[in-house]
Amino acid sequence: GTGTGSFGSSPPKASPRQTARPQLRGTMGNACGEGIFKPKGDIRLQYFPISGRAEPIRLALTLGKLEFFDQRISGTEWEETWKKLTPYGQMPVLIIEHKKIAQTKAILRFVGKIVKHDGKPLYPKDPLLAAKVDEILDAFDDLWILLAPTYRIADREQKEQARKELFAEGGQATVFVKLFEKILAESTTGFVVAEAGFTIADLVYFCFLNSIRSGFIDGLTPELFDAYPHIRKHKEMVAKIPAIKEYYECTEKCNPMKLPYYEVFQPGK
Repeated sequence: GTGTGSFGSSPPKASPRQTARPQLRGTMGNACGEGIFKPKGDIRLQYFPISGRAEPIRLALTLGKLEFFDQRISGTEWEETWKKLTPYGQMPVLIIEHKKIAQTKAILRFVGKIVKHDGKPLYPKDPLLAAKVDEILDAFDDLWILLAPTYRIADREQKEQARKELFAEGGQATVFVKLFEKILAESTTGFVVAEAGFTIADLVYFCFLNSIRSGFIDGLTPELFDAYPHIRKHKEMVAKIPAIKEYYECTEKCNPMKLPYYEVFQPGK
């Protein structure tokens, strides 16, 4: 987490359905092998019961067929119990071999190094391609930073208007979205970092752009990126990857709290 807005370290909006804390163990097969790091023992991912910053990590673990304990912590439990137990007072946190790894991008890169998709690691070994993946992750941080001040606006109508202006024509967020669209338009393979194939950069595109338009952020709706054909095409491509499609078809795994923000992750939505 970077601590920027509700997709950083702060808890999501309270809901009566968040009082329980399901401990979901992903039944996703065996750990990936092929000569790369094989985790010993249980893997636990700690985050709030939303997609937010943890979603690309969940999908990376799912693609790697790594069995993990998906611990979704309510806002109340976070403040009372779990916050003080994390390295930086933020989530997500990945616990693996009894070691805690904090910070979204650090976790993503780590999982990307140990998980393969179509025979390639989700985080490239080539330093230049890895840097291009990192560039995308950092650019999305800049997008979240633009949204962060809107969480401090008390009046709901003003808050929603401020967010709509960010994504309107000429808005600061629209500058980034147009750049994200251009990257895909110029890709020769359909992937975010063309030469690298499918990477954690593609998962970040898919998860963060869907989270933004999911309805969780008041004022922003599922139609937000309809005018960006390459973003829409990329979203559909990722949503149809069998392991990801299967994940979102199982509500118990992807959305145990039955929150109304997950439909956008499915094909055709």
